[in-house]
Amino acid sequence: MTNKDYFIRIVVITLAFVFPFICLFYGEPRESVSKYFESSLLPLYIISNTLTAYLLYSLEKWKCPAIFLLFIVAFPVNPYPIIHNIFAYAFFISCFRPIYEHNRLKLYIIPYLFSLVFLFKSFFWSEVVCIITLCSFHGHLLYLKYKIDLKRKN
Repeated sequence: MTNKDYFIRIVVITLAFVFPFICLFYGEPRESVSKYFESSLLPLYIISNTLTAYLLYSLEKWKCPAIFLLFIVAFPVNPYPIIHNIFAYAFFISCFRPIYEHNRLKLYIIPYLFSLVFLFKSFFWSEVVCIITLCSFHGHLLYLKYKIDLKRKN
């Protein structure tokens, strides 16, 4: 991977990581991250999720979650609540397997599953915990790849 590829991935992971916090501190709270589709954060919502889907699709075991994420963007929650929610649940459920199958980073399963506790409070907080966990996982994965690439170059 080139330095440009690393930079792009870091930007996408960072954008996905900060988006829920921008939602949280921007205006009125909503029931889920998807509800910010109906706000002035719409462009950021679309860009963040589309770039994240693109990044995920470039990883072999993450193609299915990537497609589900793209469908979440394609079917906004208001006109298509049932379809949107099916794809949202499918996305979060399909992310479990690649994390679980990764031997070195399997511990990320703990906070990912812990997000289910937040479902009792609100879907928004459950999503935030999942998003933070996913971004941390991918950031850690990128760091490990960078270390390996650096060793190969030396």
